[in-house]
Amino acid sequence: MKCLSLEQVYLYIEKEVSPSESNKIKEHLATCRKCKNALEERRTLLQASESLSLWQTPPDFTQQVMARIFPIRVPISAWLTAAYAGLGSISLAIFILFLITGQNFSNFLTSLNHSLLNFIKNISPFFVKLFKIASLFVKALQQFFEYLIKAFAAFTTIISPQVQIIIITIAIILIAFSIYGIKRKILLGEKA
Repeated sequence: MKCLSLEQVYLYIEKEVSPSESNKIKEHLATCRKCKNALEERRTLLQASESLSLWQTPPDFTQQVMARIFPIRVPISAWLTAAYAGLGSISLAIFILFLITGQNFSNFLTSLNHSLLNFIKNISPFFVKLFKIASLFVKALQQFFEYLIKAFAAFTTIISPQVQIIIITIAIILIAFSIYGIKRKILLGEKA
């Protein structure tokens, strides 16, 4: 008899072989040290796996998983507390600046207001230019897509209707396969 396969070893250990097959395996094990060692290793593995206790899930396992998937929303009171803390910090900073400068309070607020207005005047041209660049970019994209559509329209006038149908059919098939592939990747990801 030739050496045993792993399947035969496991079937022999679990006593799921016929009596004649069992006798053949016993005779082979008496002469083959390699198969006897493999059998002993598998028995040891099975005994070790059977002696392990069943894994018990913690009582809050579902809540922990769901908290990782869907984070808990912060209540509005926490946002208000943060806003109050920020307002308090700004008020404290203004008060400390007031004490450091030594001005009277109305002059201090006036100078602070002028400083803030100057900052806004200096930074507003930057935002105006940024908006102008963004609008130019959008116009350039719009023109690009208009030219692309015109080129596609010109291309379709050159091609016969039969070739157009073939191209559209191939495009639909490719899109369907892409959607199927993405769906399969998503489902495999959910199973993992």
